[in-house]
Amino acid sequence: MLDATLRALARLRAHDASRLGQGLSSENAQACLHQSIRPLNRDSLIAAVERAKPLPKSIAIVVPYGVFTTPIEWTAIAAAAGTSVHLKAPALDASLVKTMADIFSEEGLSVSWSTDRNLPPVDAVVAFGSDESVAELRAAYPHVPFVGYGHKFSLAYVGGDPVVAARTLAMDVVRYDGRGCMAPAAIFCASDCVALAESMADALRHAESIWPRGSVDPALGPEWRRRMGLGRVTGQVWAESQWAVTVTPMEYFTPSSLPRMVNIHPVQGAAHLAAFLGPWRSWMSTLGTDVADIKLPGVHRLCRLGWMQAPTIPRDHDGRLMLGGLHSTTNGDDGCA
Repeated sequence: MLDATLRALARLRAHDASRLGQGLSSENAQACLHQSIRPLNRDSLIAAVERAKPLPKSIAIVVPYGVFTTPIEWTAIAAAAGTSVHLKAPALDASLVKTMADIFSEEGLSVSWSTDRNLPPVDAVVAFGSDESVAELRAAYPHVPFVGYGHKFSLAYVGGDPVVAARTLAMDVVRYDGRGCMAPAAIFCASDCVALAESMADALRHAESIWPRGSVDPALGPEWRRRMGLGRVTGQVWAESQWAVTVTPMEYFTPSSLPRMVNIHPVQGAAHLAAFLGPWRSWMSTLGTDVADIKLPGVHRLCRLGWMQAPTIPRDHDGRLMLGGLHSTTNGDDGCA
């Protein structure tokens, strides 16, 4: 099954992503598709399968809308292990899931899909989505091993050279237009916030010429305007039509990202940040940073700036081994969408 999985991944990586990206620009969608498949090679898949063993004979993966590549790594690991996979596609856009199922099936792998919320009989369920939708699914499938990944958010912490940090951190902002739990909801800066903001503005301006921002849900307009207003009144703003950077006091932190908006908050140091984030500890995912020895309670994954939205394989996904424990007879803990 490993060779068939690798062939399927190669075919998927060569696919035109312009119609798969759920509103991302074609350039960004293609870059994200390549980035998501790049870590999936013979060695990494073998290692991931070995770590997750024993795997059930069949699983269902409930795929969220937003980060269109979400099911690729999970399906690849399961398929390489010989596990049958059913993908419950997001009703808003099933293009990537359908394409994946077609390609994997043509390579002789057992991968099916539908948009039906009623899943076929399977030995385990992995579900991504809102906390509410994950809870509903957990209740609907009480008799099979279930792992749910609900709402989480990620942060960046800059303690070094702000100009150097901006060059790499811009990639974390640009990938997927800030969608998903691994996108930086905010940047906490213990160095020069203005220098960081100016450098981020330059980086986003440059990125727009290479990976343009895609379509934006009009429902995000009021929140975009609220944050821009806060920036103008309480701090500073750098903006053009497709992106914005604000510097505001940390009390205006909001634990969600917006497409190509960078919210920077000054902080006195890691200890100050840890104390401030106490109320959100249960919802934290990834911390991207340029500080080697930082520790932030609640963070499950620490990485260098520029790699927040490009996780490695194999890995734990917010404290849980990917596809690990699915042979158990008890439901797992919630993780990250």
